[in-house]
Amino acid sequence: MRITIDATAACTPRPTGIGRYTAQLARALDQIGSTISLGTRCSHLHRHRYRLKIPTIRNFWIQEPWWPALTRPDVVHVTDSRVPRWRSPRVATLHDVVHLLPQKKKDFRISTREFRDRKIAAYQSLASECHRIIAVSETTRRDFLEGVDCDPSKVVVVHHGIDPVFQPIPSDEAARILAARNIPSGAVIYVGDLSNRKNIPGMIEGFLAADLGEIPLVIAGEPSFGGDEILGLIEREGRGRIQLIGWQGDDVLPALYSSALALLYPTHYEGFGMPVLEAMACGTPVVVSNSGAAPEIAGELAQICDPDDPISISEALQRALGHDQRRQDLARKHATTFDWQTCARETTDVYRHAIEAAGGTR
Repeated sequence: MRITIDATAACTPRPTGIGRYTAQLARALDQIGSTISLGTRCSHLHRHRYRLKIPTIRNFWIQEPWWPALTRPDVVHVTDSRVPRWRSPRVATLHDVVHLLPQKKKDFRISTREFRDRKIAAYQSLASECHRIIAVSETTRRDFLEGVDCDPSKVVVVHHGIDPVFQPIPSDEAARILAARNIPSGAVIYVGDLSNRKNIPGMIEGFLAADLGEIPLVIAGEPSFGGDEILGLIEREGRGRIQLIGWQGDDVLPALYSSALALLYPTHYEGFGMPVLEAMACGTPVVVSNSGAAPEIAGELAQICDPDDPISISEALQRALGHDQRRQDLARKHATTFDWQTCARETTDVYRHAIEAAGGTR
């Protein structure tokens, strides 16, 4: 089976959720012996130095809407919720569907009206034009099928994996790594975008309500939609206890998680929530909201809060800080059940079903 992956999402200097998923899935498919090639859309030509490169895999450029004439894969997979414009059996990965939720459809604090309309149109196109759709969680699958007219048999859940780099690091080594970058140890942390959708104002209010003395809140991420307002809020309300450290890669994140007292992640909606598993794998207590996929992924091993209630966030954080070693060991064991080779094997099964659904035609 010849597999082509549109890996454009990984062509970035600072990969986050979808970019990391794309890179890890491609590497895992290669490790289990799949025959794959990686395409990058020409819209990212200016970022050519950041293309995903794996020594044993061929790379090529894609100029939409035309597909490369010499590339005739058995299946094509687009990893960033876009419809593959190729005449091969088509697979797409669906990461979240927040814009389909009835309570969020007219909430233009999380995106512009135009962006929302484009996303909803894209979801409808996925339903009609893809032979199979990978949903990264049961929550994402359910919310997609409730919001879009789609044959349920097309939509298959395949969870992300977790990179083995996420494991506990000794406290002195973690402190050394962080100190070299002027990042404090022993903090409450948040990892992700600074966007309205991530409920940063509510997280800050809940953190401050917990009244943890000199313990800081360290935020690792870059501003996104609504980021300027969030930065202003931090400056006004942070009381000197919130530190922004920007995007961090895998050379820093394991140390950040390992040294943290807790991961505070009370977002309004997640399609999966990779930081939840990364923190658990490093032995860090986790707080998540009661909405979206985060409770599903955490497997009842995180503290749950109401993201719209700062007191609920505060109380969940206090409970997380009281986790004992047994609970953290269970959380670590749970996190390690998510591995990329399992993801790759299950994704390969999806490819086979897509080919069967397409009748083996290209």
